[in-house]
Amino acid sequence: MRLVLIISLFATLSCATTFTGAAKVPNGAAGCKAICSSYGMELTGMVALGEYSDGCICGIPGKQSAAASGAAAVATMNAMIRQREEATSPPTIPPMLPPAIQQ
Repeated sequence: MRLVLIISLFATLSCATTFTGAAKVPNGAAGCKAICSSYGMELTGMVALGEYSDGCICGIPGKQSAAASGAAAVATMNAMIRQREEATSPPTIPPMLPPAIQQ
């Protein structure tokens, strides 16, 4: 019985987690730019981690990663395709729903 109590107490105490610092970057992109500059880097992007946290992505000055270039190219192509489809497709008419049966 004592062993179970000790193991339970140890398990409970070992799960305690503490965080330091702010969950959000103060001043958004301007704050990220200042943080990256303090590391001798430049702001490459920001990450939104849900409603309560965000973060900065810093990169080596003058170098853009291939992944970032590829992602930007894909996003641009998707936007162009969407615009072309919207311009060439006829407007869609929503289907008529049957009237609700009233009792």
